[in-house]
Amino acid sequence: MISIPQGYASTAFEVPSGLLIDLDGTVLPENNRPTKRVIDAIAEASRLIPVAVASGRVQDDVCHFARLFGLTVPQISDNGATLIDPVTGRALKRHILDRETAELVVSDLKKSSYRVLACDAGRFVEDPDQIEDWKITIVMAKFDSEAEARGWIERFPADKVSSYATVDNLGHWYVDCTPLGVNKGTGARNFAKEVGVDASKLMVIGDGWNDVPMFDVAGTRIAMEGAPQEMLERATEVVPGIDHDGAVLAIEKYVLNLS
Repeated sequence: MISIPQGYASTAFEVPSGLLIDLDGTVLPENNRPTKRVIDAIAEASRLIPVAVASGRVQDDVCHFARLFGLTVPQISDNGATLIDPVTGRALKRHILDRETAELVVSDLKKSSYRVLACDAGRFVEDPDQIEDWKITIVMAKFDSEAEARGWIERFPADKVSSYATVDNLGHWYVDCTPLGVNKGTGARNFAKEVGVDASKLMVIGDGWNDVPMFDVAGTRIAMEGAPQEMLERATEVVPGIDHDGAVLAIEKYVLNLS
């Protein structure tokens, strides 16, 4: 069942001009295999409006799942720092950390976490010592717990980078760092401009803190059950969790007009 947060009407809504969908915890379960129902709903929606994955995952991952869903319009990776063509794999727009900041972030995270990853000039780097070009769009660091991830964010200077504590579909906590002011909201605006739609008329579906900036942009905001309270309070609607294909219910209602 879809629930309607207090203050929102349940009868009248505007069909969105585009759809952005988070991956982990929204349509991507622990086994990294979206259900057939999810795949079919996203593919059907893409025949009606522009649809994109909007993920903190790196470019190769986002392109892989975009192709699985049959999506051909620009996709959002690196927590909004990259807009990428899923057909060619070519970056259409990149927001890059300046080298001094990137080196500072990587150095600090190497001391504070037990795994640091990065996307350098579109290349996924699993060992920060192998960074070559220093054209970094995102730095990701794995922590033992949410508390440790949030602790690093609170300690690191807030005027250096945009940073979010995120959890993957296996329950592992990360800190994701992108250029200052760059987040999934940035990605949503870049996407809207690229496909020629009004960003305020987008529909977004998400479940985590890094999805909140998309809620600042989009007119239709769908939160998965169990999302942070801030998202639940601001959501147009709250749908059941991933185990119940809640994202599909929202797509069927708002895009496919099946409910």
